[in-house]
Amino acid sequence: MINQRQSVALIIGLALLSGWNSFDGSFQFDDFNVIVDNPAVASLAAWWRSMPGIRPLLKLSYALNLAWAGNANDHGRFGFHAVNLALHIGNALLLRAIILKLLLQREDAGRVALLSALLFVVHPVQTEAVTLISGRSMSLMTLFYLTSLLAYLDRRSGLSLVAFAAALATRETAMTLPLALLLIERQRSPTLPLRDLLGRTGGHWLVAGLAAAILLLLPSFRYLAEVSLQTRPLLDNLITQSAALLYLLKQTLWPTTLDADPILPLFTHWNVFWALTVSLGIGLLGGALIAWRKTGLTRWGGFGLLWFLLHLAPTNSLLPRLDIASERHLYLANAGLFLFAAAWLSQSWDKRPRFMAAMAAVLLLGLTLATQARNQVYRNEVVFWADVTAKNPANSRAFNNLGYALAGAGEAEAALAAYDQSIRLSPTDFKARLNRRALCRTLSAMRRSAFAESCKVPTVSAPAGDSPHQ
Repeated sequence: MINQRQSVALIIGLALLSGWNSFDGSFQFDDFNVIVDNPAVASLAAWWRSMPGIRPLLKLSYALNLAWAGNANDHGRFGFHAVNLALHIGNALLLRAIILKLLLQREDAGRVALLSALLFVVHPVQTEAVTLISGRSMSLMTLFYLTSLLAYLDRRSGLSLVAFAAALATRETAMTLPLALLLIERQRSPTLPLRDLLGRTGGHWLVAGLAAAILLLLPSFRYLAEVSLQTRPLLDNLITQSAALLYLLKQTLWPTTLDADPILPLFTHWNVFWALTVSLGIGLLGGALIAWRKTGLTRWGGFGLLWFLLHLAPTNSLLPRLDIASERHLYLANAGLFLFAAAWLSQSWDKRPRFMAAMAAVLLLGLTLATQARNQVYRNEVVFWADVTAKNPANSRAFNNLGYALAGAGEAEAALAAYDQSIRLSPTDFKARLNRRALCRTLSAMRRSAFAESCKVPTVSAPAGDSPHQ
């Protein structure tokens, strides 16, 4: 039997094994808007001047990283990755401790808790919250979120409330914590009246209410909310998200086509696809509720699915987003699925210990290797966007960003081809046209006449000052 020290060492060891090459990752995608080109995190003084604002603790962590980096040409990438990996390890250890509390009466509690934490730490779908530097919004929020949950289980209400407030100050989607506490309390005490459950979590509901009021007072949050509400009708978005939920579940269960910028269908009118998709989504929720009313492993399966759906609700339900789904949002949601998977593996362990141990080892090794391979996609922008375009040949934004990356790498011919493909896919999108025109002007100034014919394309006017990345 593995003791506590060995369990901690195994979690840390597998995290380092699966994440050592994440340090090669460069800044990608959202990293530029929220970190590299964001004046609000350029220094601690700049961060202070930008307050009050949304996600203050997250921005403070970025400002601290940049302050530590000083004038480094790479903006301190090593420090950012070191912090992200440390957060990931901390979250896995917290998850193990929480599951030990939840399964206190089970003989296999230690085994289930360890397996859950190991799945959490090595699964490749977690890379977007760890290797993508701005994915820290999820991992840092999760650290405070799980700290609050563990403190609640230990009956340390003061620490739990403070940690919950910190989670909300990192990412507003932490608002699900009071509901998660109700889910856990009902899992532990199926017959306890709802009034008693609400009484136990009253402080957390109060903190959530205060946080919601503060957010509504912030002009930046109100602006983002208005943009969200104008993106698409709420009911249309809910139907759209039924497909997104199934897609995200598939990414966890079969992570062979991980994608940083997926193109998912938008609901416009009813047809067979949407009728089937909504039916599957409703069936998933209904099945989770039915399973949750059972006992034993079936009940934990229902709990895992309900946890999964609850923690995706802030980003994948009513409120519209420009990006239909992002893998980083699975980071905390998957904890419930990993718990169920670990319980399933553990149920036959005592009968066939060697076989089940071998199965677990093969699974963890395979996921570790898959995570290492996924980390390699982040090593530079060319590889990153080439991976996206290979998986999404209809993604015009990805081709524009690939063209920009190729131009920066000095691959002019390939950059022009990528821009052309972006324009073909989205003729009215001005960014690819502007980027293409800028590259052609650079080539002309360098007297590279070999590209003169390739540069003859119509251009359109567009507002100045837009980021070349989309």
